Amino acid sequence: MAFTIALPALAATADDAAADTAEASGDISEITVTARYRTESAQEVPIAISSISSRQLEAQGATSLKQIVQQLPSLNIQGFSGRNQTITIRGLGTNAGGTNDGLEQGVGLYVDGVYRPRTGSVITDLIDIESIQLLRGPQGTLFGKNTVAGAIDIKTREPEFETQARAELSYGNYNQLRGYFSYNGVVSDDLAFRVSYLRTQRDGLIYNTTQHKDWDNLNNHAARFDLLYKPTDAFKLRVIADYSIQKGDVGFTSIAGVLPTTLANGTQVRGFYRRAADVGYVPGTVNAFDRKTDIDSSQYDEMPSWGLQARADWDVGPVNLTSITAYRNWKWVPNYDGDQFGANIITNSVVATKQQQFSQELRAASKGEQAIDYTAGLYFFWQEADDDTINLYGSDATTWLTTANTPTAAVSTLPASVFDGLVSYAHVVPATYSYAAYGQATWNISPSLRLTGGLRYTYEHKTGLYDAYATGDYAPLSSFAPEIQARVAALRAAYAPAGSYTASKNTNNISGTAIAAYDLSDDVHTYASYSRGYKSPGINLVRQSLGVDIFVKPEKVDNYELGIKTRLLGGKAEFNLALFWADVSNYQANFVNYAVTPAVGYISNVGKVRSRGVEVDARAQPFDGLTVGIAGTYNDAEYRSYKNAPSQFLYSNLSSMDLSGRRASGASRYAATGNFEYTRSLGAVDTYAGGDISYRSGFYAAVNLDPFSYVRAYALVGLHAGVRAPDDRWEASVWVRNLFNKDYFNTLSVSASNGIVQGALGEPRMYGLTLKGRL
Repeated sequence: MAFTIALPALAATADDAAADTAEASGDISEITVTARYRTESAQEVPIAISSISSRQLEAQGATSLKQIVQQLPSLNIQGFSGRNQTITIRGLGTNAGGTNDGLEQGVGLYVDGVYRPRTGSVITDLIDIESIQLLRGPQGTLFGKNTVAGAIDIKTREPEFETQARAELSYGNYNQLRGYFSYNGVVSDDLAFRVSYLRTQRDGLIYNTTQHKDWDNLNNHAARFDLLYKPTDAFKLRVIADYSIQKGDVGFTSIAGVLPTTLANGTQVRGFYRRAADVGYVPGTVNAFDRKTDIDSSQYDEMPSWGLQARADWDVGPVNLTSITAYRNWKWVPNYDGDQFGANIITNSVVATKQQQFSQELRAASKGEQAIDYTAGLYFFWQEADDDTINLYGSDATTWLTTANTPTAAVSTLPASVFDGLVSYAHVVPATYSYAAYGQATWNISPSLRLTGGLRYTYEHKTGLYDAYATGDYAPLSSFAPEIQARVAALRAAYAPAGSYTASKNTNNISGTAIAAYDLSDDVHTYASYSRGYKSPGINLVRQSLGVDIFVKPEKVDNYELGIKTRLLGGKAEFNLALFWADVSNYQANFVNYAVTPAVGYISNVGKVRSRGVEVDARAQPFDGLTVGIAGTYNDAEYRSYKNAPSQFLYSNLSSMDLSGRRASGASRYAATGNFEYTRSLGAVDTYAGGDISYRSGFYAAVNLDPFSYVRAYALVGLHAGVRAPDDRWEASVWVRNLFNKDYFNTLSVSASNGIVQGALGEPRMYGLTLKGRL
């Protein structure tokens, strides 16, 4: 069962004693949070968040963040590989289902207080999770930069001073196997540790008809060592080392449709089937839900990630002091067929990445229940990505790329060796040094009225290196006939350009928040808030002949919110409502310039965006044992000003389009979820059964709102049931996701150069059995 509640901040956990008391009385258990680094009731803290506990994740058979997105109506995650994932909240964040290393994300990802700039390091298997909280709206004061849309805060289980072993084994269709083991050991009265290992594997969901293999498979490992030193109640030190690796033939798209050959103005173009015939390629299925692909190159990817972090908490009397130090390393080692079908056009198109980061945070927080409660801190963050961008052209590239784009054009007579074996290579290194100081205080004017204000100052130094040239095992220019040598040289220079430069820029920013909270009664809490979010400047590390700006202006968001949180029916129900309005200036987006050959993607400030709407969430316990919850979002996200958008396919004769006044990409207008769980004790065992249903209305996946990128609305249903010992010593459960095997897309993109629509598929029906034990 996954429910949504309204609360803000850094960590949300249910107080066990309060939960037991509530269960005995038939009331809903109270959720407490440490949003301002002190324990407070969730219903009394004035910002919005959705929370999912570890037990809820396990009940659904969910093993990754992407599998729970349907339970969080304001959240959307688009993408097709470990690297290419974009996250939006309330329609804001990072657009278009693809990544650019010069464009930072707009949703902050945090694990145990450490910022993760790479979605790939969080989107895979989750291990030792205690809770996941989705913070909605800008979090630019306490969480900092790149939280213009919100933040996802993941908390892991802390070691305990009790010797204990846990084991879990899940098996399901497609031979999906998940095995987990952890051991919690006690070294002394003040030193404890937990060591954990997770193994996940699954057969492929998509069959490759060319290579005769099941693709979209999983072969993952994850391990953690967590050490807790607690010599006194006033001090503790937690040190964590973790490693994970995802492997498999993954991260590809399927052909979801063929584009028409007539543009809106009547112009005829050379379509997919004509292009295929020109190179002697016979396409396979163009229905993605046949779950087949004919990709002819390798798609084997590896994504290793590891890190070390230390957190110290010290109670010094009037304040709590905290230090969080962390280093992380993430790699993306991909193989990616550049055309994503069986022709031999671009046999390898990758951005192999080695990313590392270091962060240090120091903060002080008062303990609460004072006339003025406060939090203040200093923050440093450094990251550098070392990218190798590679495009390797194959034997069909010359004919495919140089034949004129008309249905009656004669097939190019240039020899295949013009492009065959040519590699367009670029070494790209963006780096960021970020320094910040922040403070937030709450003036408790009376028991029912509170005013909160906060500011954060950020200074950033960004650098970039770009070095591109042609390489590979390709025919020398002298091997071609003299009359075509000049043309061959020009084509190679266009498709494998050379260039080199460095760049740097300094920026600073002030973001903040102001909140007024008033309690109408002990059970009715209201608030009004304003917050300013800030996303770092983007950097375009691409060839500069395009005339684009190397640095893109920072994105800023002004967010206004009204909320009410209520506890009803004598504690048996909660109902929360939030109204939000966000204005985005200098909206950063991936832009594709089709006016040059080949088309080049880069970052641009595309104008202004507005996101406004209503969020409702409620939960209730109508009678003993039954808990129900609903959550829903109405979001009117719109491009307020976007006058130079890249043209949609049917209008590709135009250099740009004006999309001002149109709905923003990636934003469903309606999203909702409902869930229930019924628990009953049968003496020696507790039994439970539950289910969930989620709905997401259609949205345009492409930033230019191309109609062929429209992802249709869909609804998904899940069920789970099980038995467990009253003391949780053992548990057995069954679960199913996507019960009715609904066909749906995670994202869609339009490939005008190939004449097709490409899509990333949502999961089919997945079901299994889970056994858990604790000693």
